[in-house]
Amino acid sequence: MVTVSDQAATPQMSILFVCTGNICRSPIGERVLAGLAGRAGVPVTSTSAGVGALNGQPIHPHASAVLVENGYDAAGFESRYLRPPMLAESDLVLCMSREHRAAAQQMAPARWKRVFTLTEFAALCDLGALPEIIAGRGRLDPNAEQLDIVDPMGRPREDFDRVFAEIEPKVEAVVGWLAANAGLAPAPAPGAGEVR
Repeated sequence: MVTVSDQAATPQMSILFVCTGNICRSPIGERVLAGLAGRAGVPVTSTSAGVGALNGQPIHPHASAVLVENGYDAAGFESRYLRPPMLAESDLVLCMSREHRAAAQQMAPARWKRVFTLTEFAALCDLGALPEIIAGRGRLDPNAEQLDIVDPMGRPREDFDRVFAEIEPKVEAVVGWLAANAGLAPAPAPGAGEVR
């Protein structure tokens, strides 16, 4: 868990990222959110878990490398198995696939409205505050394959780079949404504007 707090009276939101093993995609989401929110001064608690995770596993070496190479902290990460209390304690749950979204919604049916895929939430961020995003979720096909971020586990390093390149701008949209709803201006991602 990474917590970024601000001394202002802005309430701190808790965001949980969910994938399968909690060693590739969701840790990338967690650490990118913590890094971007920290630079922007946006108060947030960023955590992650996996629907099939083994507790206490380190982040995948390729996921760690891609985070560090892009200016994010990967140190001290340990995987966690997704449990209902984690969902109940989170203000927003961002899943890496439709399958993870369905599992989280089944695990905590009272929280289903606050569970999205990362892709879906990023696409809806411009609708305004969370109630407007929840009301507007019908604008997207909930079964569209494009809502999934493909698991790079067991694949070459290049696939982790691709997954990072897919996750980072979506998390940037989330940080922009958090900042707008807290009255703050988001900071650009590290290396923004640079040719990679």
